[in-house]
Amino acid sequence: MDRRSFLHSVALGTLAMPPWKAPPTGSPLPHRPLGATGLEVSILGLGCAALGYGPMSVDEGAALVHAAIDAGIDYIDCASSYRDAEEKVGAVMKTRRHEVTLATKCLERSTDDAWREINRSLERLQTDRVDVLQVHAINSVSDLDRVTEKDGALLAAIRAKDEGLCRFIGITGHTRPEVLAAALDRFPFATVLCPLSSTDALVNDFAPVIGPLAKERNLGLIAMKVLAAGNMVRHPARSLRYSLSHPVSTAVVGMASVAEVRENVAAAAGFSTMTDDEMRALEQATRYAATTDVMWWKRG
Repeated sequence: MDRRSFLHSVALGTLAMPPWKAPPTGSPLPHRPLGATGLEVSILGLGCAALGYGPMSVDEGAALVHAAIDAGIDYIDCASSYRDAEEKVGAVMKTRRHEVTLATKCLERSTDDAWREINRSLERLQTDRVDVLQVHAINSVSDLDRVTEKDGALLAAIRAKDEGLCRFIGITGHTRPEVLAAALDRFPFATVLCPLSSTDALVNDFAPVIGPLAKERNLGLIAMKVLAAGNMVRHPARSLRYSLSHPVSTAVVGMASVAEVRENVAAAAGFSTMTDDEMRALEQATRYAATTDVMWWKRG
């Protein structure tokens, strides 16, 4: 049995799971379906790298997460590799888990190491399961081959789903859209997280490769690097609008203060689709940041 057939056979029986969380009534943020998961999520998600890599204490980080949920953000995207971000999110999840769709990421490559990482994440997040567990940073064919081997990280994710530790399995990639496309052919991932911004459009653009696949297969497409890792401070609202003008379920944005939460929520709440001319204009206005010196995730 080849790798693709093996992974599809293992996934059988793990694909159907009823929705656990319904979209809130009266939310200030528009909601979109998260692919075929049955979940609906706010079009603005909280990316948690800034929680872990910033100077915030656990209490300060938890206060920001509380503020985000209070403002209407109900998609939270974390990772065990974001230093103590999971602990900060976990301080909130112990009382507000039912209010959000919670995602985290697995960076380890072997089954055993990934299994330990998944369980450590659940402990830090103070929950018994996440909604989306993402096999993280699949940026090369060698990464993809390693995680899909018979002792690779994907088997740990499948085990986590079988045992109820996660509801859906997703994948993330930063660098090469063709690698993510190959991954989607190897396994029926429910979500895909990739860069979709006005700067990323100019260097190895994911949109024309992954966008059609996500639409065809009804995947939850999630945008990241929306503000080019904080380098789009001149155009934050336009940059968010640009990413949301793609057929995405949500766009995750790192936010380092409650003020940034409020600004981004206000921008997302008033979202309207950009025209093609508006998108091209923003690409030109942000071309100065479309280099691998700025976009470190596009190197290699």
